[in-house]
Amino acid sequence: MFFYGAYYVINPDVRAPRILDQLSIPHPAVIAHRGASVVAPESTTPAYEIAARLGSDYLEADVQRSADGELIIFHDSDLRRTSNVSELFPRRQHDPVGSFALAELRMLDYGSWFNQAFPLRARPEYEGLEILTLSELIAIAESGEHTTGLILESKHPERYPGIEQQIIDTLLAEGWLKQTESGRVIDKASAGKAEHTRTIFFSFSPASLLRFQDVAAEIPRLLLISDTMITHLRWRSWLEVAEPIAHGLGLKGFMAWPWHIAAAHEKQMFVLPYTINYLWQIRVLAQFQASGFITDRPELVLDFLQRLPQQPNSAPVRDVIIPATPR
Repeated sequence: MFFYGAYYVINPDVRAPRILDQLSIPHPAVIAHRGASVVAPESTTPAYEIAARLGSDYLEADVQRSADGELIIFHDSDLRRTSNVSELFPRRQHDPVGSFALAELRMLDYGSWFNQAFPLRARPEYEGLEILTLSELIAIAESGEHTTGLILESKHPERYPGIEQQIIDTLLAEGWLKQTESGRVIDKASAGKAEHTRTIFFSFSPASLLRFQDVAAEIPRLLLISDTMITHLRWRSWLEVAEPIAHGLGLKGFMAWPWHIAAAHEKQMFVLPYTINYLWQIRVLAQFQASGFITDRPELVLDFLQRLPQQPNSAPVRDVIIPATPR
């Protein structure tokens, strides 16, 4: 085993660019995890706008559904960590996100917690930030100098029956995806209207990925694997689970060993590690031939890749290149 591992450390598998090219995904892909979430409140307008302005390839977002059926962007199961729900709805602070109507969710403040937790990065404009809907996130992705792609995770899909179809319907209604005359759902890259694939679907749930496959088979899908999941099922077994339903795997950075990446490449699947926030991690995973980086610090990854845009001295982009400590 030692010699097997040493071989792949010295000679990592280099098929990632070709695999991603077949899917029209840039290599290496820079994915802003909940936006530029070290320098702005996660999953909010400023976090996503900063990430897009920096030149991130994709904005990563967790999609859930409000009690009145609206698709919202929010990570946690409940609202306590990143809002003032305990002040406005003290009796409901432990309730699931999906038990609140959109109008109730709009009443909450999703930015002040960040200013309190990280005073060195606090900004007055972060106070009173509202929750985003999927349609609003699409507008952000399309509003910059170049359209930034979206990586959408179906969060807790078992709580929201039919959410995969609803996500597809919203993307179609907003003109983000296209439906052909034969009924195929395709990305704008497939239609020749974009340089790269603009949409990737994430999920920890194989069943949710299968539903995405049924609705939009040509849109790339990625099976997420947590550190606890890998202990219950060997790596090659996870590859067998993923192969029929996914084009790639997302896993905790410390599991992205070069022999795991090589085994995924053998099955024509790419590997995106998360959440990569330190320079040493970026260097190591680049050597291991990871297909990209899911990061809270897109500015750090883009700087490493020498892809940061040139900005005037007065531009806000300069302000996000800071020696931040990831959460």
